[in-house]
Amino acid sequence: MAERFRSRWVFGLALVAFTLVAYLPAHAAGFIWDDDWYVTKNELLHDVAGLVRIWVPGHTVQYYPVVFTSFWIEHHLWGLEPAGYHVVNVLLHALNALLVWRLARGLGIPGAWWIGAAFALHPVHVESVAWITERKNVLSGAFYLSAALAYLRFEELRGCPSPPARRGAWYAAAFGLFLLALLSKTVTCSLPAALVLMRLWQQRSVALRALAPMFVVGLVLALHTAHLERTRVGAQGAEFALSFVERTWIAGKALLFYPSKLLVPWPLVFIYPRWDPGAATPSAHWSTAVVLFVAAVACLAYARGVRGPGLALAFFAGSLLPALGFFDVYPMRYSFVADHFQYLASLGILALVIGPIAARFHASRAGVIVGAAMIVCLGALTWRRAGVFSDPETLWRETIRLNPAAWMAHNNLALVLTESGRNAEALESLRAAQAAATGEKASRQIRRNLAITLGKLGRDQEALEAYLELQHAAGGMELELARTLERLGRDEEAEAYFRGALAGEGDPAALVPFGVHLMRRGRPEEALVWLERSVALHPDDADALMFLADAYAGAGRLADAIASGERALLCARARGDERMAELVRRRVEQYRSSGG
Repeated sequence: MAERFRSRWVFGLALVAFTLVAYLPAHAAGFIWDDDWYVTKNELLHDVAGLVRIWVPGHTVQYYPVVFTSFWIEHHLWGLEPAGYHVVNVLLHALNALLVWRLARGLGIPGAWWIGAAFALHPVHVESVAWITERKNVLSGAFYLSAALAYLRFEELRGCPSPPARRGAWYAAAFGLFLLALLSKTVTCSLPAALVLMRLWQQRSVALRALAPMFVVGLVLALHTAHLERTRVGAQGAEFALSFVERTWIAGKALLFYPSKLLVPWPLVFIYPRWDPGAATPSAHWSTAVVLFVAAVACLAYARGVRGPGLALAFFAGSLLPALGFFDVYPMRYSFVADHFQYLASLGILALVIGPIAARFHASRAGVIVGAAMIVCLGALTWRRAGVFSDPETLWRETIRLNPAAWMAHNNLALVLTESGRNAEALESLRAAQAAATGEKASRQIRRNLAITLGKLGRDQEALEAYLELQHAAGGMELELARTLERLGRDEEAEAYFRGALAGEGDPAALVPFGVHLMRRGRPEEALVWLERSVALHPDDADALMFLADAYAGAGRLADAIASGERALLCARARGDERMAELVRRRVEQYRSSGG
Protein backbone atom coordinates (compact mmCIF):
# COMPACT_ATOMS: atom_id res chain seq x y z
CA MET A 1 0.00 0.00 0.00
CA ALA A 2 2.83 2.40 0.93
CA GLU A 3 4.64 1.58 -2.31
CA ARG A 4 1.47 2.30 -4.29
CA PHE A 5 1.06 5.60 -2.49
CA ARG A 6 4.68 6.59 -3.25
CA SER A 7 4.16 5.62 -6.90
CA ARG A 8 1.19 7.96 -7.17
CA TRP A 9 3.23 10.77 -5.68
CA VAL A 10 5.99 10.18 -8.20
CA PHE A 11 3.57 10.19 -11.13
CA GLY A 12 1.82 13.26 -9.78
CA LEU A 13 5.06 15.19 -9.34
CA ALA A 14 6.14 14.13 -12.83
CA LEU A 15 2.91 15.51 -14.26
CA VAL A 16 3.44 18.85 -12.53
CA ALA A 17 7.12 18.98 -13.52
CA PHE A 18 6.38 18.27 -17.17
CA THR A 19 3.77 21.04 -17.19
CA LEU A 20 6.06 23.61 -15.58
CA VAL A 21 8.91 22.85 -17.98
CA ALA A 22 6.71 22.92 -21.10
CA TYR A 23 5.34 26.32 -20.08
CA LEU A 24 8.65 27.93 -19.14
CA PRO A 25 8.40 30.45 -22.03
CA ALA A 26 5.06 31.63 -20.63
CA HIS A 27 6.64 32.52 -17.28
CA ALA A 28 8.54 35.37 -18.94
CA ALA A 29 5.64 36.54 -21.12
CA GLY A 30 3.87 39.87 -20.80
CA PHE A 31 0.30 41.14 -21.10
CA ILE A 32 -1.62 40.87 -24.38
CA TRP A 33 -4.84 42.05 -26.01
CA ASP A 34 -7.72 42.38 -23.46
CA ASP A 35 -5.53 41.86 -20.40
CA ASP A 36 -6.06 45.60 -19.90
CA TRP A 37 -9.80 45.07 -19.25
CA TYR A 38 -9.06 42.39 -16.71
CA VAL A 39 -5.80 43.52 -15.11
CA THR A 40 -3.61 46.39 -16.27
CA LYS A 41 -6.31 49.09 -16.52
CA ASN A 42 -8.81 47.60 -14.12
CA GLU A 43 -9.31 50.19 -11.37
CA LEU A 44 -11.35 47.70 -9.32
CA LEU A 45 -8.12 45.90 -8.41
CA HIS A 46 -6.71 48.86 -6.50
CA ASP A 47 -8.62 48.92 -3.21
CA VAL A 48 -11.11 47.18 -0.91
CA ALA A 49 -14.01 49.18 -2.37
CA GLY A 50 -13.09 47.76 -5.76
CA LEU A 51 -13.12 44.23 -4.35
CA VAL A 52 -16.67 44.81 -3.09
CA ARG A 53 -17.79 46.12 -6.48
CA ILE A 54 -16.28 43.05 -8.18
CA TRP A 55 -18.98 40.97 -6.49
CA VAL A 56 -21.81 43.34 -7.48
CA PRO A 57 -23.17 42.62 -10.99
CA GLY A 58 -22.66 45.42 -13.49
CA HIS A 59 -19.18 46.60 -12.49
CA THR A 60 -17.12 44.22 -14.64
CA VAL A 61 -17.23 43.37 -18.33
CA GLN A 62 -18.48 39.89 -17.43
CA TYR A 63 -19.77 38.69 -14.07
CA TYR A 64 -16.86 36.43 -13.14
CA PRO A 65 -16.16 37.70 -9.61
CA VAL A 66 -13.96 34.75 -8.58
CA VAL A 67 -11.57 35.46 -11.46
CA PHE A 68 -11.44 39.18 -10.71
CA THR A 69 -10.93 38.43 -7.02
CA SER A 70 -7.91 36.29 -7.88
CA PHE A 71 -6.54 39.20 -9.92
CA TRP A 72 -7.29 41.59 -7.04
CA ILE A 73 -5.24 39.43 -4.66
CA GLU A 74 -2.35 39.17 -7.11
CA HIS A 75 -2.43 42.90 -7.84
CA HIS A 76 -1.79 43.49 -4.15
CA LEU A 77 0.98 40.89 -4.09
CA TRP A 78 3.03 41.78 -7.18
CA GLY A 79 1.25 44.70 -8.83
CA LEU A 80 1.49 44.66 -12.61
CA GLU A 81 4.43 42.27 -12.84
CA PRO A 82 3.09 39.76 -15.41
CA ALA A 83 5.28 36.84 -14.30
CA GLY A 84 3.19 36.29 -11.17
CA TYR A 85 -0.06 36.04 -13.11
CA HIS A 86 1.49 33.66 -15.62
CA VAL A 87 2.92 31.37 -12.95
CA VAL A 88 -0.48 31.13 -11.24
CA ASN A 89 -2.11 30.21 -14.56
CA VAL A 90 0.47 27.47 -15.19
CA LEU A 91 0.08 26.09 -11.65
CA LEU A 92 -3.70 26.01 -12.02
CA HIS A 93 -3.31 24.13 -15.31
CA ALA A 94 -0.98 21.63 -13.62
CA LEU A 95 -3.55 21.20 -10.85
CA ASN A 96 -6.22 20.56 -13.48
CA ALA A 97 -4.04 17.87 -15.06
CA LEU A 98 -3.79 16.15 -11.66
CA LEU A 99 -7.56 16.40 -11.23
CA VAL A 100 -8.12 14.97 -14.71
CA TRP A 101 -5.87 12.02 -13.81
CA ARG A 102 -7.73 11.49 -10.53
CA LEU A 103 -11.14 11.76 -12.17
CA ALA A 104 -10.30 9.41 -15.05
CA ARG A 105 -8.83 6.91 -12.61
CA GLY A 106 -11.93 7.11 -10.41
CA LEU A 107 -14.13 6.47 -13.44
CA GLY A 108 -12.04 3.49 -14.44
CA ILE A 109 -10.99 4.93 -17.80
CA PRO A 110 -7.87 3.15 -19.12
CA GLY A 111 -4.71 5.25 -19.37
CA ALA A 112 -5.86 7.81 -16.79
CA TRP A 113 -2.36 9.20 -16.19
CA TRP A 114 -1.67 9.45 -19.91
CA ILE A 115 -4.94 11.35 -20.38
CA GLY A 116 -3.84 13.77 -17.65
CA ALA A 117 -0.44 14.16 -19.32
CA ALA A 118 -1.95 14.79 -22.75
CA PHE A 119 -4.28 17.38 -21.22
CA ALA A 120 -1.35 19.06 -19.45
CA LEU A 121 0.94 19.20 -22.47
CA HIS A 122 -1.36 19.56 -25.45
CA PRO A 123 -0.48 22.78 -27.31
CA VAL A 124 -4.14 23.52 -28.03
CA HIS A 125 -4.38 24.54 -24.36
CA VAL A 126 -1.57 27.09 -24.51
CA GLU A 127 -4.08 29.82 -25.36
CA SER A 128 -5.92 29.10 -22.10
CA VAL A 129 -2.75 29.04 -20.00
CA ALA A 130 -0.38 31.62 -21.50
CA TRP A 131 -3.08 34.29 -21.91
CA ILE A 132 -3.64 35.91 -18.51
CA THR A 133 -7.26 36.83 -19.25
CA GLU A 134 -8.01 33.14 -19.76
CA ARG A 135 -7.59 32.66 -16.04
CA LYS A 136 -11.30 32.11 -16.59
CA ASN A 137 -10.58 28.72 -18.14
CA VAL A 138 -7.93 27.35 -15.81
CA LEU A 139 -9.63 28.58 -12.62
CA SER A 140 -13.13 27.48 -13.59
CA GLY A 141 -11.63 24.17 -14.74
CA ALA A 142 -10.14 23.55 -11.30
CA PHE A 143 -13.50 24.11 -9.60
CA TYR A 144 -15.36 22.12 -12.28
CA LEU A 145 -13.15 19.04 -11.93
CA SER A 146 -13.11 19.29 -8.12
CA ALA A 147 -16.91 19.55 -8.09
CA ALA A 148 -17.15 16.45 -10.27
CA LEU A 149 -14.93 14.47 -7.89
CA ALA A 150 -16.92 15.65 -4.86
CA TYR A 151 -20.24 14.77 -6.50
CA LEU A 152 -19.08 11.28 -7.50
CA ARG A 153 -17.94 10.73 -3.92
CA PHE A 154 -21.41 11.82 -2.78
CA GLU A 155 -22.93 9.21 -5.10
CA GLU A 156 -20.52 6.50 -3.91
CA LEU A 157 -21.81 6.91 -0.37
CA ARG A 158 -25.41 6.22 -1.41
CA GLY A 159 -26.65 3.20 0.50
CA CYS A 160 -23.47 3.03 2.60
CA PRO A 161 -23.67 2.87 6.41
CA SER A 162 -21.83 6.20 6.68
CA PRO A 163 -23.67 9.02 8.52
CA PRO A 164 -26.05 11.05 6.31
CA ALA A 165 -24.22 14.22 7.36
CA ARG A 166 -21.06 12.96 5.70
CA ARG A 167 -22.83 12.35 2.42
CA GLY A 168 -24.53 15.74 2.71
CA ALA A 169 -21.16 17.38 3.23
CA TRP A 170 -19.90 15.91 -0.04
CA TYR A 171 -22.98 17.22 -1.86
CA ALA A 172 -22.54 20.67 -0.30
CA ALA A 173 -18.89 20.63 -1.37
CA ALA A 174 -19.86 19.64 -4.91
CA PHE A 175 -22.53 22.36 -5.14
CA GLY A 176 -20.23 25.01 -3.66
CA LEU A 177 -17.37 24.13 -6.01
CA PHE A 178 -19.78 24.15 -8.96
CA LEU A 179 -20.98 27.63 -7.98
CA LEU A 180 -17.37 28.83 -7.81
CA ALA A 181 -16.80 27.35 -11.26
CA LEU A 182 -19.82 29.23 -12.64
CA LEU A 183 -18.60 32.45 -11.04
CA SER A 184 -15.29 31.92 -12.82
CA LYS A 185 -16.76 31.08 -16.24
CA THR A 186 -20.31 29.97 -16.95
CA VAL A 187 -19.31 27.58 -19.71
CA THR A 188 -19.01 25.17 -16.78
CA CYS A 189 -22.82 25.11 -16.61
CA SER A 190 -22.52 21.82 -18.54
CA LEU A 191 -21.22 20.00 -15.43
CA PRO A 192 -24.60 18.50 -14.32
CA ALA A 193 -25.07 16.98 -17.78
CA ALA A 194 -21.48 15.73 -17.69
CA LEU A 195 -22.17 14.07 -14.33
CA VAL A 196 -25.11 12.23 -15.88
CA LEU A 197 -22.75 10.91 -18.57
CA MET A 198 -20.23 9.85 -15.94
CA ARG A 199 -22.87 7.92 -14.03
CA LEU A 200 -23.99 6.22 -17.24
CA TRP A 201 -20.37 5.22 -17.88
CA GLN A 202 -20.28 3.71 -14.41
CA GLN A 203 -23.58 1.99 -15.15
CA ARG A 204 -25.06 3.53 -12.04
CA SER A 205 -28.40 5.19 -11.47
CA VAL A 206 -28.67 8.96 -11.96
CA ALA A 207 -29.99 11.04 -9.04
CA LEU A 208 -31.80 13.75 -11.01
CA ARG A 209 -33.27 15.26 -7.85
CA ALA A 210 -29.76 15.91 -6.58
CA LEU A 211 -28.65 17.37 -9.90
CA ALA A 212 -31.75 19.54 -10.45
CA PRO A 213 -30.52 22.51 -8.33
CA MET A 214 -27.23 22.45 -10.23
CA PHE A 215 -29.04 22.50 -13.56
CA VAL A 216 -31.14 25.48 -12.42
CA VAL A 217 -28.33 27.64 -11.06
CA GLY A 218 -26.19 26.81 -14.09
CA LEU A 219 -28.95 27.86 -16.48
CA VAL A 220 -29.65 31.13 -14.64
CA LEU A 221 -26.00 32.23 -14.59
CA ALA A 222 -25.45 31.10 -18.19
CA LEU A 223 -28.39 33.23 -19.36
CA HIS A 224 -27.00 36.17 -17.39
CA THR A 225 -23.65 35.75 -19.13
CA ALA A 226 -25.34 35.60 -22.54
CA HIS A 227 -27.16 38.85 -21.71
CA LEU A 228 -23.92 40.58 -20.69
CA GLU A 229 -22.16 39.24 -23.78
CA ARG A 230 -24.68 41.11 -25.91
CA THR A 231 -25.21 44.27 -23.89
CA ARG A 232 -21.77 44.93 -22.34
CA VAL A 233 -19.18 42.98 -24.31
CA GLY A 234 -20.70 43.85 -27.69
CA ALA A 235 -21.81 40.55 -29.23
CA GLN A 236 -24.39 42.18 -31.46
CA GLY A 237 -24.55 43.75 -34.89
CA ALA A 238 -24.23 42.62 -38.48
CA GLU A 239 -21.58 39.98 -37.70
CA PHE A 240 -24.07 38.17 -35.46
CA ALA A 241 -27.10 38.35 -37.77
CA LEU A 242 -27.06 34.64 -38.57
CA SER A 243 -29.97 32.36 -39.45
CA PHE A 244 -30.54 29.04 -37.71
CA VAL A 245 -29.41 27.20 -40.85
CA GLU A 246 -26.17 29.19 -40.90
CA ARG A 247 -25.59 28.53 -37.20
CA THR A 248 -26.15 24.81 -37.78
CA TRP A 249 -23.59 24.92 -40.56
CA ILE A 250 -21.10 26.66 -38.24
CA ALA A 251 -21.72 24.09 -35.49
CA GLY A 252 -21.13 21.20 -37.89
CA LYS A 253 -17.81 22.65 -39.07
CA ALA A 254 -16.74 23.42 -35.48
CA LEU A 255 -17.50 19.89 -34.27
CA LEU A 256 -15.08 18.56 -36.89
CA PHE A 257 -12.55 21.39 -36.53
CA TYR A 258 -11.82 20.94 -32.82
CA PRO A 259 -11.00 17.19 -32.89
CA SER A 260 -8.79 17.79 -35.92
CA LYS A 261 -6.71 20.27 -33.90
CA LEU A 262 -6.45 17.76 -31.04
CA LEU A 263 -5.29 14.99 -33.35
CA VAL A 264 -3.03 17.18 -35.53
CA PRO A 265 -2.22 20.39 -33.57
CA TRP A 266 -0.65 22.27 -36.47
CA PRO A 267 -1.00 25.06 -37.24
CA LEU A 268 -2.53 26.67 -34.18
CA VAL A 269 -3.66 30.24 -34.74
CA PHE A 270 -4.82 32.86 -32.26
CA ILE A 271 -7.43 34.10 -34.76
CA TYR A 272 -8.49 31.41 -37.22
CA PRO A 273 -9.98 32.43 -40.59
CA ARG A 274 -13.63 33.35 -40.17
CA TRP A 275 -15.85 31.07 -42.20
CA ASP A 276 -18.26 32.80 -44.55
CA PRO A 277 -21.86 31.88 -43.61
CA GLY A 278 -22.88 33.10 -47.05
CA ALA A 279 -21.08 30.05 -48.46
CA ALA A 280 -23.39 27.67 -46.59
CA THR A 281 -24.99 26.18 -49.70
CA PRO A 282 -26.80 22.83 -49.37
CA SER A 283 -23.69 20.98 -50.56
CA ALA A 284 -21.58 22.79 -47.97
CA HIS A 285 -23.50 21.05 -45.18
CA TRP A 286 -21.44 17.88 -45.63
CA SER A 287 -19.81 18.58 -42.24
CA THR A 288 -23.22 18.53 -40.56
CA ALA A 289 -23.98 15.25 -42.33
CA VAL A 290 -20.71 13.77 -41.05
CA VAL A 291 -21.51 14.86 -37.49
CA LEU A 292 -24.98 13.31 -37.68
CA PHE A 293 -23.56 10.08 -39.12
CA VAL A 294 -20.96 9.81 -36.33
CA ALA A 295 -23.66 10.53 -33.73
CA ALA A 296 -25.89 7.79 -35.21
CA VAL A 297 -23.06 5.24 -35.18
CA ALA A 298 -22.18 6.16 -31.59
CA CYS A 299 -25.82 5.77 -30.51
CA LEU A 300 -26.04 2.38 -32.24
CA ALA A 301 -22.84 1.25 -30.54
CA TYR A 302 -24.18 2.44 -27.18
CA ALA A 303 -27.39 0.47 -27.71
CA ARG A 304 -25.26 -2.63 -28.33
CA GLY A 305 -23.27 -2.16 -25.13
CA VAL A 306 -20.24 -0.21 -26.41
CA ARG A 307 -20.78 2.85 -24.23
CA GLY A 308 -17.45 4.69 -24.36
CA PRO A 309 -17.51 6.40 -27.77
CA GLY A 310 -21.05 7.72 -27.44
CA LEU A 311 -20.51 9.08 -23.93
CA ALA A 312 -17.13 10.65 -24.80
CA LEU A 313 -18.56 12.35 -27.89
CA ALA A 314 -21.63 13.50 -25.98
CA PHE A 315 -19.36 15.05 -23.33
CA PHE A 316 -17.28 16.73 -26.04
CA ALA A 317 -20.26 18.18 -27.91
CA GLY A 318 -22.18 19.15 -24.78
CA SER A 319 -19.19 20.96 -23.26
CA LEU A 320 -18.68 22.82 -26.54
CA LEU A 321 -22.34 23.78 -26.97
CA PRO A 322 -22.00 27.40 -25.71
CA ALA A 323 -19.30 28.02 -28.33
CA LEU A 324 -20.80 26.26 -31.35
CA GLY A 325 -22.45 29.35 -32.80
CA PHE A 326 -25.96 28.95 -31.43
CA PHE A 327 -25.22 31.58 -28.78
CA ASP A 328 -23.54 34.88 -29.62
CA VAL A 329 -20.12 35.42 -28.07
CA TYR A 330 -17.90 38.39 -28.87
CA PRO A 331 -14.99 36.45 -30.49
CA MET A 332 -17.43 35.36 -33.24
CA ARG A 333 -16.82 38.81 -34.65
CA TYR A 334 -13.35 37.61 -35.68
CA SER A 335 -13.68 33.83 -35.92
CA PHE A 336 -16.19 31.11 -35.11
CA VAL A 337 -13.57 28.88 -33.47
CA ALA A 338 -10.80 29.42 -30.92
CA ASP A 339 -8.44 27.07 -29.13
CA HIS A 340 -9.51 28.19 -25.68
CA PHE A 341 -13.13 27.23 -26.38
CA GLN A 342 -12.32 23.53 -26.07
CA TYR A 343 -10.28 23.58 -22.85
CA LEU A 344 -12.62 21.22 -20.96
CA ALA A 345 -14.37 19.72 -23.98
CA SER A 346 -11.07 18.28 -25.21
CA LEU A 347 -11.19 15.72 -22.39
CA GLY A 348 -13.87 13.79 -24.26
CA ILE A 349 -11.69 13.34 -27.36
CA LEU A 350 -8.51 12.67 -25.35
CA ALA A 351 -10.25 9.92 -23.37
CA LEU A 352 -11.80 8.49 -26.55
CA VAL A 353 -8.41 8.25 -28.30
CA ILE A 354 -6.05 7.41 -25.42
CA GLY A 355 -8.35 5.07 -23.48
CA PRO A 356 -8.55 2.26 -26.08
CA ILE A 357 -4.82 2.53 -26.89
CA ALA A 358 -3.93 2.31 -23.20
CA ALA A 359 -6.24 -0.68 -22.75
CA ARG A 360 -4.60 -2.44 -25.71
CA PHE A 361 -0.98 -1.75 -24.72
CA HIS A 362 -1.40 -1.64 -20.93
CA ALA A 363 2.00 -1.79 -19.16
CA SER A 364 3.75 -2.99 -22.34
CA ARG A 365 7.10 -1.63 -23.46
CA ALA A 366 5.57 -0.48 -26.74
CA GLY A 367 2.86 1.38 -24.87
CA VAL A 368 5.39 3.17 -22.66
CA ILE A 369 7.50 4.13 -25.68
CA VAL A 370 4.49 5.50 -27.55
CA GLY A 371 3.37 7.39 -24.45
CA ALA A 372 6.82 8.86 -23.85
CA ALA A 373 7.01 9.95 -27.50
CA MET A 374 3.60 11.61 -27.10
CA ILE A 375 4.81 13.53 -24.04
CA VAL A 376 7.98 14.71 -25.77
CA CYS A 377 6.18 15.79 -28.96
CA LEU A 378 3.32 17.56 -27.19
CA GLY A 379 5.71 19.19 -24.72
CA ALA A 380 7.90 20.52 -27.53
CA LEU A 381 4.89 21.90 -29.40
CA THR A 382 3.60 23.52 -26.22
CA TRP A 383 7.01 25.10 -25.53
CA ARG A 384 7.04 26.57 -29.03
CA ARG A 385 3.43 27.74 -28.89
CA ALA A 386 3.90 29.36 -25.46
CA GLY A 387 6.68 31.51 -26.90
CA VAL A 388 4.19 33.06 -29.32
CA PHE A 389 2.43 34.69 -26.34
CA SER A 390 5.60 36.41 -25.11
CA ASP A 391 4.41 39.89 -26.12
CA PRO A 392 1.66 41.49 -28.24
CA GLU A 393 3.84 42.19 -31.26
CA THR A 394 5.04 38.58 -31.48
CA LEU A 395 1.48 37.29 -31.11
CA TRP A 396 0.00 39.54 -33.80
CA ARG A 397 2.83 38.97 -36.26
CA GLU A 398 2.53 35.19 -35.87
CA THR A 399 -1.24 35.44 -36.28
CA ILE A 400 -0.84 37.46 -39.47
CA ARG A 401 1.73 35.00 -40.82
CA LEU A 402 -0.73 32.14 -40.45
CA ASN A 403 -3.91 34.12 -41.23
CA PRO A 404 -3.12 37.18 -43.39
CA ALA A 405 -6.85 37.98 -43.61
CA ALA A 406 -7.13 38.58 -39.84
CA TRP A 407 -7.95 42.28 -39.92
CA MET A 408 -8.07 42.44 -36.15
CA ALA A 409 -4.47 41.20 -35.92
CA HIS A 410 -3.31 43.87 -38.41
CA ASN A 411 -5.24 46.53 -36.49
CA ASN A 412 -3.91 45.47 -33.10
CA LEU A 413 -0.36 45.23 -34.42
CA ALA A 414 -0.75 48.82 -35.59
CA LEU A 415 -1.75 49.88 -32.07
CA VAL A 416 1.35 48.17 -30.65
CA LEU A 417 3.57 49.87 -33.22
CA THR A 418 1.98 53.25 -32.50
CA GLU A 419 2.65 52.87 -28.77
CA SER A 420 6.35 52.38 -29.54
CA GLY A 421 6.45 55.38 -31.88
CA ARG A 422 6.68 53.35 -35.09
CA ASN A 423 3.85 55.22 -36.76
CA ALA A 424 4.91 54.66 -40.36
CA GLU A 425 4.88 50.88 -39.80
CA ALA A 426 1.56 51.23 -38.00
CA LEU A 427 0.08 52.97 -41.01
CA GLU A 428 1.09 50.04 -43.24
CA SER A 429 -0.58 47.59 -40.85
CA LEU A 430 -3.74 49.67 -40.82
CA ARG A 431 -3.83 49.71 -44.62
CA ALA A 432 -3.59 45.91 -44.54
CA ALA A 433 -6.37 45.78 -41.92
CA GLN A 434 -8.54 48.02 -44.06
CA ALA A 435 -8.06 45.75 -47.06
CA ALA A 436 -8.97 42.64 -45.05
CA ALA A 437 -11.84 44.05 -42.97
CA THR A 438 -15.41 42.96 -43.48
CA GLY A 439 -18.36 44.76 -41.94
CA GLU A 440 -19.03 48.43 -41.29
CA LYS A 441 -18.14 48.25 -37.58
CA ALA A 442 -14.67 46.86 -38.30
CA SER A 443 -14.13 49.33 -41.13
CA ARG A 444 -15.06 52.28 -38.92
CA GLN A 445 -12.73 51.12 -36.15
CA ILE A 446 -9.82 50.82 -38.59
CA ARG A 447 -10.52 54.16 -40.29
CA ARG A 448 -10.50 55.88 -36.91
CA ASN A 449 -7.13 54.35 -36.06
CA LEU A 450 -5.87 55.39 -39.48
CA ALA A 451 -6.87 58.99 -38.79
CA ILE A 452 -5.18 58.92 -35.37
CA THR A 453 -1.98 57.55 -36.89
CA LEU A 454 -2.00 60.12 -39.69
CA GLY A 455 -2.23 62.80 -37.03
CA LYS A 456 0.76 61.36 -35.17
CA LEU A 457 2.71 61.42 -38.43
CA GLY A 458 1.92 65.12 -38.81
CA ARG A 459 -0.37 64.52 -41.78
CA ASP A 460 -3.15 66.56 -40.20
CA GLN A 461 -4.98 67.49 -43.38
CA GLU A 462 -5.34 63.81 -44.31
CA ALA A 463 -6.39 63.02 -40.73
CA LEU A 464 -9.01 65.78 -40.90
CA GLU A 465 -10.49 64.37 -44.09
CA ALA A 466 -10.67 60.90 -42.53
CA TYR A 467 -12.40 62.24 -39.40
CA LEU A 468 -14.86 64.27 -41.45
CA GLU A 469 -15.78 61.16 -43.41
CA LEU A 470 -16.38 59.22 -40.18
CA GLN A 471 -18.34 62.13 -38.71
CA HIS A 472 -20.56 62.32 -41.76
CA ALA A 473 -21.20 58.55 -41.66
CA ALA A 474 -22.09 58.08 -38.00
CA GLY A 475 -20.98 61.05 -35.89
CA GLY A 476 -19.02 60.83 -32.66
CA MET A 477 -15.79 62.38 -33.98
CA GLU A 478 -16.19 65.86 -32.46
CA LEU A 479 -13.22 65.66 -30.09
CA GLU A 480 -10.89 64.22 -32.73
CA LEU A 481 -11.97 66.88 -35.21
CA ALA A 482 -11.44 69.64 -32.63
CA ARG A 483 -7.90 68.51 -31.86
CA THR A 484 -7.00 68.13 -35.53
CA LEU A 485 -8.38 71.56 -36.43
CA GLU A 486 -6.48 73.03 -33.49
CA ARG A 487 -3.22 71.60 -34.85
CA LEU A 488 -4.05 73.11 -38.23
CA GLY A 489 -4.49 76.53 -36.60
CA ARG A 490 -8.24 76.71 -37.31
CA ASP A 491 -9.16 77.70 -33.75
CA GLU A 492 -12.69 78.96 -34.33
CA GLU A 493 -13.72 75.72 -36.00
CA ALA A 494 -11.90 73.72 -33.33
CA GLU A 495 -13.80 75.52 -30.57
CA ALA A 496 -17.11 74.73 -32.25
CA TYR A 497 -16.29 71.05 -32.32
CA PHE A 498 -15.05 71.12 -28.70
CA ARG A 499 -18.39 72.57 -27.67
CA GLY A 500 -20.16 69.94 -29.75
CA ALA A 501 -18.21 67.21 -27.93
CA LEU A 502 -19.29 68.66 -24.59
CA ALA A 503 -22.94 69.33 -25.49
CA GLY A 504 -25.64 67.45 -23.59
CA GLU A 505 -24.14 64.84 -21.28
CA GLY A 506 -20.83 65.55 -22.99
CA ASP A 507 -17.63 63.59 -23.48
CA PRO A 508 -15.54 63.88 -20.28
CA ALA A 509 -12.38 63.30 -22.32
CA ALA A 510 -12.93 66.70 -23.96
CA LEU A 511 -12.91 68.70 -20.71
CA VAL A 512 -9.14 69.07 -20.26
CA PRO A 513 -8.29 69.55 -23.98
CA PHE A 514 -10.92 72.28 -24.27
CA GLY A 515 -9.67 73.96 -21.11
CA VAL A 516 -6.11 73.95 -22.44
CA HIS A 517 -7.38 75.25 -25.79
CA LEU A 518 -9.08 78.21 -24.09
CA MET A 519 -6.00 78.99 -22.00
CA ARG A 520 -3.80 78.97 -25.08
CA ARG A 521 -6.16 81.54 -26.57
CA GLY A 522 -5.86 83.76 -23.48
CA ARG A 523 -9.22 82.93 -21.87
CA PRO A 524 -8.27 81.37 -18.48
CA GLU A 525 -11.54 82.34 -16.75
CA GLU A 526 -13.54 80.33 -19.28
CA ALA A 527 -11.04 77.47 -19.07
CA LEU A 528 -11.63 77.19 -15.30
CA VAL A 529 -15.23 76.05 -15.84
CA TRP A 530 -14.19 73.01 -17.83
CA LEU A 531 -11.05 72.13 -15.87
CA GLU A 532 -12.87 72.33 -12.53
CA ARG A 533 -15.51 69.98 -13.93
CA SER A 534 -12.78 67.52 -14.98
CA VAL A 535 -11.14 67.61 -11.54
CA ALA A 536 -14.51 67.05 -9.90
CA LEU A 537 -14.86 63.86 -11.96
CA HIS A 538 -11.24 62.75 -11.48
CA PRO A 539 -9.88 64.33 -8.28
CA ASP A 540 -6.62 62.32 -8.47
CA ASP A 541 -5.72 63.27 -12.04
CA ALA A 542 -2.36 65.05 -11.66
CA ASP A 543 -2.43 66.41 -15.22
CA ALA A 544 -5.90 67.95 -14.87
CA LEU A 545 -4.92 69.45 -11.50
CA MET A 546 -1.78 71.01 -13.00
CA PHE A 547 -3.69 72.53 -15.90
CA LEU A 548 -6.26 73.84 -13.41
CA ALA A 549 -3.43 75.42 -11.43
CA ASP A 550 -2.21 77.16 -14.59
CA ALA A 551 -5.73 78.44 -15.28
CA TYR A 552 -6.00 79.80 -11.71
CA ALA A 553 -2.65 81.52 -12.15
CA GLY A 554 -3.74 82.98 -15.49
CA ALA A 555 -6.87 84.32 -13.81
CA GLY A 556 -4.78 85.94 -11.04
CA ARG A 557 -5.92 83.48 -8.33
CA LEU A 558 -2.43 82.49 -7.12
CA ALA A 559 -3.56 80.98 -3.82
CA ASP A 560 -5.86 78.60 -5.66
CA ALA A 561 -3.09 77.90 -8.19
CA ILE A 562 -0.69 76.90 -5.39
CA ALA A 563 -3.31 74.70 -3.71
CA SER A 564 -4.15 72.92 -6.97
CA GLY A 565 -0.45 72.55 -7.80
CA GLU A 566 0.25 70.98 -4.41
CA ARG A 567 -2.57 68.49 -4.97
CA ALA A 568 -1.12 67.68 -8.39
CA LEU A 569 2.28 67.11 -6.78
CA LEU A 570 0.84 64.62 -4.28
CA CYS A 571 -1.02 62.76 -7.04
CA ALA A 572 2.03 62.59 -9.28
CA ARG A 573 4.11 61.14 -6.45
CA ALA A 574 1.34 58.69 -5.56
CA ARG A 575 1.37 57.25 -9.08
CA GLY A 576 5.18 57.09 -9.08
CA ASP A 577 5.68 59.68 -11.83
CA GLU A 578 8.80 61.46 -10.59
CA ARG A 579 9.30 63.39 -13.80
CA MET A 580 5.80 64.87 -13.53
CA ALA A 581 6.31 65.49 -9.82
CA GLU A 582 9.48 67.52 -10.47
CA LEU A 583 7.75 69.56 -13.16
CA VAL A 584 4.85 70.34 -10.83
CA ARG A 585 7.18 71.19 -7.96
CA ARG A 586 8.97 73.78 -10.08
CA ARG A 587 5.68 75.24 -11.28
CA VAL A 588 4.42 75.60 -7.69
CA GLU A 589 7.64 77.38 -6.74
CA GLN A 590 7.03 79.82 -9.60
CA TYR A 591 3.53 80.51 -8.28
CA ARG A 592 4.90 81.15 -4.79
CA SER A 593 7.55 83.50 -6.18
CA SER A 594 4.92 85.37 -8.16
CA GLY A 595 2.76 85.68 -5.07
CA GLY A 596 5.63 87.03 -3.06
